[in-house]
Amino acid sequence: ILGLHSVIINEAVQTLASALFPAQFVNGNIHIPVAVQYPAGAQPVQIWDPQHHVVHTSGGTEQVRAVLCSSQAVQVTEVDATPQPSAELLLPMMLKPDEGLDVWRIWAQSKNTELEKDNQTRLAPIGRRQPLRFQEDLVSCAVAELNMGLSLMIQEARGLEGESFQPDMLYYIFLCIQKYLFENGRVDDIFSDQYYLRFSQCLHRVLDGWKPHVHPLGYVIPSHVTEEMLWECKQLGAHSPNTLLSTLMFFNTKYFQLRTVEQHMKVAFSKVLRHTKKNPSNPKDKSTTIRYLKGVGLHQVGQKVTDDMYEEQAEDPENPLRCPIKLYDFYLFKCPLSAKGRNDTFYLMPEAVVAPNSPIWYSTQPITREQLEHMLTRILAVREIQEAIAMATESVQ
Repeated sequence: ILGLHSVIINEAVQTLASALFPAQFVNGNIHIPVAVQYPAGAQPVQIWDPQHHVVHTSGGTEQVRAVLCSSQAVQVTEVDATPQPSAELLLPMMLKPDEGLDVWRIWAQSKNTELEKDNQTRLAPIGRRQPLRFQEDLVSCAVAELNMGLSLMIQEARGLEGESFQPDMLYYIFLCIQKYLFENGRVDDIFSDQYYLRFSQCLHRVLDGWKPHVHPLGYVIPSHVTEEMLWECKQLGAHSPNTLLSTLMFFNTKYFQLRTVEQHMKVAFSKVLRHTKKNPSNPKDKSTTIRYLKGVGLHQVGQKVTDDMYEEQAEDPENPLRCPIKLYDFYLFKCPLSAKGRNDTFYLMPEAVVAPNSPIWYSTQPITREQLEHMLTRILAVREIQEAIAMATESVQ
């Protein structure tokens, strides 16, 4: 059995190693219909379907109000009830690095003006260094300067009309900044590198407890951040120990429905099981999943466990770079041998210094509760995670 498992893991490692460096990304479009419910007796219900460019209306009025959501504001316009092509739903579908750079520049200009005025009203002490200024070119910023600037931006950044950004919009902006840095030769990961701990803590405080905004008309404005965006700027995948760890937590949240820190802390190597199914009509046709027992700790000793008592993550043979099974196997391959059978932890602390070809990426120590909280808070702000939670809640009801 151990020999077979070793072969399986080696195949997964070879698949990932041959494709992950450099990683490939796929941009996709996500269409989200918006349903607008009007007060009883006042107006009909209108649903905008951006995929087919059709406005579906129930009721016989000549004019209805179409509400479209953009990344910065909600626009209300009058349209005919007759189905016709209209504007796309303007939520961002992919990251735009230049948008992140523009927000940083506007903030840096405003902050530098504020600092200059402050310096003019104070007497400079003897031996004082040059006044602090933030560079408008992100790539030229030192790590300490960028860490401080991003932290201040969370509270101080404003839109073109002086409006503050919603937490999910801020997260989207920082993802754009992260992609801009990667595209211009910087290897900093502002979401996981220890040099950016202050920024990570500030972002956590803003995102903690965030939920999609419900418009007064009754529809939900989805998160600006999508799963595709995380793949796009290397926040998901096996690019580094931290990224791989975040990816496993993302999959466990999405497919195992683990929504709290306490639930994730109960996950252990011994409780996450690889399972292979055979097609009864064709024994050579097999499919692999990762299983996790629902409500771990709630079942009685000796209770018979059936298939429907497990949550599962399915294999994705068409896209090995994003396959939960192959990434899980790659994680096992990079973990110390002594940790793989433990029943008290699953998320291990990354080693301080590693290279892509290092045989071991993780120590035997579990990550801290604070690290887990920060990662989970960002995961819960992703659109697909919010949708998965909503679907699971509806099925229970």
